Amino acid sequence: MKPKIIAFDIDGTTINNYRKVDQSTLNAPIDLSKRGYILVPTTGRSLDGIPKPIRDLNICDYAISSNGARITNLRTMEDIDSDLMSTELAIKIVEIVKPYRVWTSLHINGECYDQSWFQKMGRKILFHNDFKSHPTVRDLATFIKDNNYEVEKIQIFTLSHRKLERVLSELEPLKCISYPMSANRYYEITQEGANKGRSLQILCEHLGLSMDDVFAIGDDSNDIAMLKIAWISVAMGNAHQAVRDASLNFKQKKIRSMDSHMQSINMSYRKTVRFKEFVISSLSKQV
Repeated sequence: MKPKIIAFDIDGTTINNYRKVDQSTLNAPIDLSKRGYILVPTTGRSLDGIPKPIRDLNICDYAISSNGARITNLRTMEDIDSDLMSTELAIKIVEIVKPYRVWTSLHINGECYDQSWFQKMGRKILFHNDFKSHPTVRDLATFIKDNNYEVEKIQIFTLSHRKLERVLSELEPLKCISYPMSANRYYEITQEGANKGRSLQILCEHLGLSMDDVFAIGDDSNDIAMLKIAWISVAMGNAHQAVRDASLNFKQKKIRSMDSHMQSINMSYRKTVRFKEFVISSLSKQV
């Protein structure tokens, strides 16, 4: 079966170790778009955080952002679906986190808002260059309350693993879900049920397709939900073992339906880091 949708993660998948999207990587989606594939950036970033080189290609009709909290038609900039934290829940989370003085930011309406002191103390050094223009907020809880905002995602970061564990233990009783990232110092909190897999299913239904039409590519824990349910899924070479295992979690009937070459694609790309190599060696040759 030939997939119709290619859902690809951004950080750790299409972006290199220097936090750049190189030209050889950009050539891959251009080629796939010409072949008729529907390309869907599927990211933990806010919508405005999708790298400019990818946006400027103008070949992606849809995007899934904030770990699945928002699905957007990029042609009309209208939301197809969203799964947001209520104003009350978001305020409660921010107030729990505040005494710990961990770096915190919010995703709201497709934008990322940082605490003022967050940027002053090193956000521009520790994080990607394309985040330098994030608007800043003095007090996150007040900002949410005054504007009655529903929130896509709350990010927390600290160099102290012990402090992070204490924060997460306080958040555990709340109706929200968090994803540990690769450094184990950075967590993303979303509404319970919001994930990349769910959003891909909703997008497929919107387009009259199914998950059997999806080829998913990712590298981190927030990609697991989509890797588990896509017809074909690939974990990049820098992925953790749990992510690799998720990419191999095909139903037996699917394994039997694929020839040996297609099965070997998934295994071989457990060792592959570069997105362009994945596209050239698998999609271009097989599907």
